[in-house]
Amino acid sequence: MPENIDYDNLKKRGFLRQRQDGFFVLRTRLNSGIYTKDQLDLLSNISKRYARGFVHATTRQGLEIPFIRYENIERVERELKYAGIEFGTSGPRLRTTTACPGNNWCKSGLIDTFKLAKRIEEELGIKCGMDLPHKFKIAVAGCHNSCTRPQASEIGIHGVVDTSSSDRHISYAIYIGGCGGRTHKTAFKLEKLFTEDEVLGIIARVVSYFKQKAKPRQRLAFLIKEAGRENFLKEIL
Repeated sequence: MPENIDYDNLKKRGFLRQRQDGFFVLRTRLNSGIYTKDQLDLLSNISKRYARGFVHATTRQGLEIPFIRYENIERVERELKYAGIEFGTSGPRLRTTTACPGNNWCKSGLIDTFKLAKRIEEELGIKCGMDLPHKFKIAVAGCHNSCTRPQASEIGIHGVVDTSSSDRHISYAIYIGGCGGRTHKTAFKLEKLFTEDEVLGIIARVVSYFKQKAKPRQRLAFLIKEAGRENFLKEIL
């Protein structure tokens, strides 16, 4: 391997250095974790030709292939781009938005989680790989069962039946400031319920606030603690 490798650039492109010398993990992602059969076939084929013949499912609904050698990275990249497979990331960047099936086929689902995840990426431009002061996660769940753990992400959303009016319409609950890692924090829930368009507005403002004000390696939960929750809410609501 070359001596002067830009590991951060490779990480941003979806290739993470392994603990085994000379090997990298390829991390892929697609919106809401939906891969076509042809894309799955290609990943399987890549794992056989360039790695050790297996694919690993990540906790953020992506697929990764370990044991890729440095000299094969550009070939693998070209094949994935041609197939429309996007790359995951690591480091101080936005992670891929996770989404359960929602009302697309789950009997408990109240909202179209896939649609919301797509709107976050395409309308707001808030997409996996965005450079930020530190890691940042968004999770969307179809109902209060919270299968994607919205309370453990920087921004979490789930569908809910709004019983405050006679028509009992479907609304969105929002959680802010959760995170895992060495110091776990549970997100706090915003007091009111929101429409889908309102959710998008809040996501845009929270990400912008974090990008402008967070220190390097500072998670949102600790930025909110530093700024004060009331001051933070005044800016993002």
